Amino acid sequence: MEDKLAKRTWVEINPEALKKNLHICRELAPDAAVMAVVKADAYGHGLTETVKAIESQIDAFGVATLREAITIISLISEKKMVMILGALLPDERKAAILQDIHVTVSSLEEAKEFNDLGKSCDREVQAHLVLDTGMGRLGFSEKSFVENCQEIKTLNHISIKGVATHFPCSDQDNEFTEKQIKAFNSILRNSNIKPKWIHLANSAATLRIGNSSGTMIRPGLIIYGISPIEDSGSKLKPAMEWRARISQIRNLPPGSSISYGRSYITEAETKVATVAVGYGDGYPRSLSGKDTEVIIKGTRCRILGKVTMDMIMVDVTAICEPLKSGDEVTLIGTEGNECISVLELAKKAETIPWEILTGISPRVERMVCEENKE
Repeated sequence: MEDKLAKRTWVEINPEALKKNLHICRELAPDAAVMAVVKADAYGHGLTETVKAIESQIDAFGVATLREAITIISLISEKKMVMILGALLPDERKAAILQDIHVTVSSLEEAKEFNDLGKSCDREVQAHLVLDTGMGRLGFSEKSFVENCQEIKTLNHISIKGVATHFPCSDQDNEFTEKQIKAFNSILRNSNIKPKWIHLANSAATLRIGNSSGTMIRPGLIIYGISPIEDSGSKLKPAMEWRARISQIRNLPPGSSISYGRSYITEAETKVATVAVGYGDGYPRSLSGKDTEVIIKGTRCRILGKVTMDMIMVDVTAICEPLKSGDEVTLIGTEGNECISVLELAKKAETIPWEILTGISPRVERMVCEENKE
């Protein structure tokens, strides 16, 4: 407790929740392997903490950068597939090859460049060919894939470990997603390649369609206990709670202005708590003026005025219990009978849960909470 109270703002990660959510993933796609997507500091949950918690529960890790991949390799106790889901820059490729990191290949030219590098360092490139079926971000075109595959198969230092595609709207458009799956499977059959790993399903697709005809799923958001689909009926458990501490409490008279721009003026005497968190910690400035609330002593309390870089001001007039500097504030999570979810904050900030989570800055310490809060 003393260690926690020494912090201004922190997030608590529940490893049991991560494991429970992964169990749900396997129930949704029982015949598929699981690639846990842990890019962007494990969606803000802390890469080191998350990898250590779920290593034994998954088959592979998916990341966005070479640095993330190398970090995971240094953390895991036994060798697993670590895959960079995005395109590598030319000067990153050799390092990835030397570490046996699985890489994405989106064109014949890229495949040839990887093959030349593999030849120069006498290593096999662990390649996953990406087919663009509608995302428009990476990948071979549907027209070029079959022809290019035949040439890639002749490259001596390229090992085709997988074929993948990505769904842009599996959270809202089943018809288009099904069309992608059908096109993907047709093209894959015509290509006459049989890789071990075929992966299409992201979190939303896993919830709706299971493995989406693949041999591996790539869950991200649902690992962390948040559904990308409203009313999904899932039993996912959020793995993160975000807290801060009160730094000061003041009684302000009527007519007092609060925060930059004087956008809020008190109409009556108001007890105001200044809380040690702000947009410098990743608490979005766009939550200003949206009736955003935090939880203090089990009571929802409204933010007053604009979110500043290091502080927010909160109306605590309704709290009857004594308050003091150092008391805890729940920004995301459960306290008493009240709960503030990432989805609630995202809606008020007019953004998406992914941005809220990944926006939590490095200065917010990640703490592993061993207690399973069921």
